[in-house]
Amino acid sequence: MRSSPPCEAARRIRQYIVRHRLKPGDQLPKHDELAERLKLGSRRLREGLSILMHHGIVETRSKGGTIVRRPSIETLSEPIGWHLDTTGYQFEDLVSARAWIESGMAAEAATHHTARDLLVILDALERLEAAADDERCDVAEEEAFHLAIMQATHNAVMLTFGQLVSCQLRGCAEWSEPPGHHRRVFEEHRAIYEAIAQRDRTAARDLMYTHVMNQLSNPNVTKRDPCQG
Repeated sequence: MRSSPPCEAARRIRQYIVRHRLKPGDQLPKHDELAERLKLGSRRLREGLSILMHHGIVETRSKGGTIVRRPSIETLSEPIGWHLDTTGYQFEDLVSARAWIESGMAAEAATHHTARDLLVILDALERLEAAADDERCDVAEEEAFHLAIMQATHNAVMLTFGQLVSCQLRGCAEWSEPPGHHRRVFEEHRAIYEAIAQRDRTAARDLMYTHVMNQLSNPNVTKRDPCQG
């Protein structure tokens, strides 16, 4: 099936950006010049740019022309979230997906991490320990720990998909932890870090899988529609 004209225009503009190795902040040619290069009419070019603007790929400024942007994970997750909402899913589906994805990423991190990666993971771990000692739930530090492991895979595709699933999960539920829970969760993080540091792929994978799936047994998860079953 052929793409619709606006989608085809958006595809050509994206190809132009990639082919010319334009980076975030770089400016595209003026619209009439770009339309001529891509063999598009001015209306089709505007439609294609509108699609890319909606996806956060480009931005048109009143005096600065059209520049390339780096889409945020939140922007990228919106159409995925809409697709999931219309398809129908359960909170448990998201947790399971995250467990399978991040357990594989933990195994990859155990193989591919650098000394600097370990320092970043350890820094997040130490901040989580401080939060556990204070009996407080620090979601930002929790996410920083998981993100550091994703980055330690040195796989851009894994990093993107891991962040997208995490973003969907954040929009689906809120967590509050009972007394004493923080210390147990910290110990889970510590075990994951040690397995990665020792380059033990199997242990890193299994520990991360169990850690994520434990969210399903937390009685203090507040689910939001539409993922309530």
